[in-house]
Amino acid sequence: MLKRVLIIEDEVLLRRTLTGAFREAGYDALFAGSAEEAEAHLFPETTVDLVVLDNRLPTTYGVALLRRLRAGGSGCPVILMTAFDQAETRRAAEEWANGYLVKPFDLARMLSEVRRLLGSQDPEPVLETTIPRPTGAADPIHETPRR
Repeated sequence: MLKRVLIIEDEVLLRRTLTGAFREAGYDALFAGSAEEAEAHLFPETTVDLVVLDNRLPTTYGVALLRRLRAGGSGCPVILMTAFDQAETRRAAEEWANGYLVKPFDLARMLSEVRRLLGSQDPEPVLETTIPRPTGAADPIHETPRR
């Protein structure tokens, strides 16, 4: 049975790139463009094997969703990704996430993290794709998210 990976990312191009890469690597890749779309897979019970979570989502921060997931008792591995590497985000990732990647990141590195967290013994693919960093302002955790 294929391992299920949920990608929570609001940027369509990145979401499509990750979904395609995970499917090509042999995972059942699901996606959501917002925290609200992802909730059906996460609450009340987690129905996926791993979550790839962007920190800056349309109505909330990924860290807030991650805290809620952990408060509900889920031990599902989570890779938190962000384009805005800040100390607060890193601290939150260290406390609640299982992996942390800053955009732009190498797609092979993302797949390596997924394999590590899911305990896969498959050989790592040779990829030379870099995910681009989106444009935008700083990512303060405690300010109102962008709309």
